[in-house]
Amino acid sequence: MQGNSLNGDRIVNQQDRKEFEIVHLKIDELKNDILKLQADMEKAHLKTDDSLSFIKENLFNPNEGLWAETKQNTQFRESASRWRTTIGAGFVGLFFKQLYDLFG
Repeated sequence: MQGNSLNGDRIVNQQDRKEFEIVHLKIDELKNDILKLQADMEKAHLKTDDSLSFIKENLFNPNEGLWAETKQNTQFRESASRWRTTIGAGFVGLFFKQLYDLFG
């Protein structure tokens, strides 16, 4: 029985060894593919972290972000509302003065 060896209770022939080597190589390829995929995913996660940091900075930066612009817009609206009320009251008063002068 040359070419055959005893492996436990089973005799492994040359064809079985070739198939085993092929399976072993495929497993090694899959392992390498998984490692490459893990490295690629880590790079993608780092890019995502950078992107989220950029977005967070642009939204919530109290000096320059969207939050600051929203606060400035709110302050402007409140200020403009006060001036509109004052000017509107002045125009209404002027209108009634003109009516009073016209009919009075």
